[in-house]
Amino acid sequence: MTHSHDSLMRARDDLQLLAGDLACVSGTLSEISTAWRRARPFRPELPLSLPMRLQNATRHLAAAVQALADAGPDQPPGLAFSVAEQLSALRDDIACAEAMTCGPGIPSAGDAQLWEHLNAAVQRARTQLLSLILHLVKIKDWSLSGPAGPEAPGTGQTGFLVKLG
Repeated sequence: MTHSHDSLMRARDDLQLLAGDLACVSGTLSEISTAWRRARPFRPELPLSLPMRLQNATRHLAAAVQALADAGPDQPPGLAFSVAEQLSALRDDIACAEAMTCGPGIPSAGDAQLWEHLNAAVQRARTQLLSLILHLVKIKDWSLSGPAGPEAPGTGQTGFLVKLG
């Protein structure tokens, strides 16, 4: 009983931190949207709706994270996989948007520091989501690869494989 209570308390802590990180992502995307509107006379090709679409995706992700937490401990991994996929897609879409204004030889839109702030919040959210998933979803097995386990070809890095379910 104590173990599941402790796990549930840690999951609540993870959820609060994750919600804060996603709020930071959303707020920073709003600021990026403002920067893009201001840069519009010099950068007319910037899709002004893109930061707003990313902000909307962040809100949907936050709702999915809440649903994951509401499902409670020892749940099957389906919802966790869905939320992880959403965060991964958001991260990829953010990288594409950032490349529009921060790539080599691309004129600045005045948003470089905002992207740094946003990427730090996304990285924190990724870490918190992993922790939340590990507290809520059944773990079948885990293993290491890399220097501490079977060598990952050419990487020299250690990998941690978790089987959920």
